[in-house]
Amino acid sequence: MHERRKSFLARAFAMRASLAFLPTPTHAVSASGKSWSLAASGDNLGNVVDTNDSSTLAVWDLVRAADFGFFNLKGQTFNLANYTGHAASENGGDNFYGGVGGGPAYDPGALWRLREYGFNLASHANNHAWDYDLEGMQTTRRYLNEAGMTFAGTDMSLAGSHAPQAVAGPGDTSIRPRPGVSALRAQAVPRVNQTVFEHLKAVAQLQGQTGLTLAEDTTEIRLYVGQHPVFYSKWRLAEDDVPGLDWDINAEDYRGILTSIREAKANSDAAIFSLHAHESDSGAYDSDIPMNWHATVPASYTQNISRAAIDAGADVVLVHGPHQLRGIEIHNGRPIFYSLSSLTYNLGLRFRGFDLPLQWDDGMITTVDFEDGALAGVTIHPFVHSQLQNDTSLPDKMMPKLAPEPQAIRILGYLQRASEPFGTVIDVEGVVGRVRLGEKPNCGRR
Repeated sequence: MHERRKSFLARAFAMRASLAFLPTPTHAVSASGKSWSLAASGDNLGNVVDTNDSSTLAVWDLVRAADFGFFNLKGQTFNLANYTGHAASENGGDNFYGGVGGGPAYDPGALWRLREYGFNLASHANNHAWDYDLEGMQTTRRYLNEAGMTFAGTDMSLAGSHAPQAVAGPGDTSIRPRPGVSALRAQAVPRVNQTVFEHLKAVAQLQGQTGLTLAEDTTEIRLYVGQHPVFYSKWRLAEDDVPGLDWDINAEDYRGILTSIREAKANSDAAIFSLHAHESDSGAYDSDIPMNWHATVPASYTQNISRAAIDAGADVVLVHGPHQLRGIEIHNGRPIFYSLSSLTYNLGLRFRGFDLPLQWDDGMITTVDFEDGALAGVTIHPFVHSQLQNDTSLPDKMMPKLAPEPQAIRILGYLQRASEPFGTVIDVEGVVGRVRLGEKPNCGRR
């Protein structure tokens, strides 16, 4: 009898540029045919330390109870004492603040602890996968393998980074490849009304653009950064004269991702698609206090690729990257989690002199159950990190802790509101949320 597998796809640092990054092997996990369960959370954004906090231990119990446990490794793992590599000249976050190099890095023991806590699936395709250059990525890959993690999304070639990785359960070139991340490249394109568009055309003409690129009937303009045509922003005339924001994606990336999902599902009982994507649909930032609600709406390209992934065969879509939770959608009987926030979180409520929204400290473990190939349950267990601790120097401040009732009710209410536009109903039962299944959503589709 042929062995059947659960396939796991990690996809994309989906920002405005392409990056470069790695993948790995097959590890045996207990699961039975078409009935299986998944416990999933978001970014590992803080070191993993041992703690006796009962609310943290309860989180690990939830993960161990599932067949598979998922997280996003946001950063690198290596031992500083013997690491011989260097920080990359640019990284996935600090350059926005004027810094160069570096990024999140954790002791390799964190991976062994996470494995002990029940996590066996990891995504490595995100904006911090190249923070310590090729050696940092390769070192992280080695430690992930040694810890027994199945992970995907980065490799020594684009084909490898696209490749699904399998978790087994009982039952049925002439040019050297370049290390790279499996990316879905996306570009924000503002839509403007006719008056603004004419002003932009005038600026483009001052930059030396000619009538060949600025025909009378043109509906799209590129504005150079300075006078250099290599770097530019794109602007589009709104058809209805109503301003907004479009998201253009790379068609080749899009096709490659969906092809990988179809391949995974053709050779497996189930497939999980993972996407690292920060952007909101309007471009709103999530760091304002109070947090701008528009920042909770995933970009249209995130919604589109998530639904397309389900249509191509994915059974669960897990999005991470935003530092806050986002809504849940059930598409064709399969769940999409538009942001799982952070599993571990060490920024606290004040970072680099700035106060941060309370929602950044929130997180969740979601458990997804399938029976005979059908979605049987989606349960939400809210957790918090340091918001209830006065002493922010405590070593376990970044660890997840099951939320006490007041915080759990607040977080679940937030998720109810964020999920409503997708037609998803979440019932609150004490400190736990359960997604109501079997109802037809009447939300709009783009």
